[in-house]
Amino acid sequence: MKYAVKMTGPVEQVLRAMLEDAAVPRYGLEISKQAGLEAGTLYPVMARLEGVGWLESSWEDPAVSISDGRPRRRYYQLTKDGAEQARLALAEISSRREKRRLSLSTVQPGPLGASL
Repeated sequence: MKYAVKMTGPVEQVLRAMLEDAAVPRYGLEISKQAGLEAGTLYPVMARLEGVGWLESSWEDPAVSISDGRPRRRYYQLTKDGAEQARLALAEISSRREKRRLSLSTVQPGPLGASL
């Protein structure tokens, strides 16, 4: 199946992190840590996912950041369709990996030094 987003490793990592609790909005640094990605990798992925409608984002209330003495945070959350598409895409990836793993485990190497 083709998805609106190219399923790269970083995209997969972000989706897995976001799906841990799809109903909870998270800010960039939180997602970065959870997904194990640097900001320079994370934010282009977030922009792509938001561009195709899998994510939505919003800025926190400025009063909160001012009272906490820090910059405003931008919060991201999977859309209902995005969460569904992400689950399907990740299930497909897992299925392909399992099939590949099984096919590789059935290949038996010949004895060392044997000529073909």
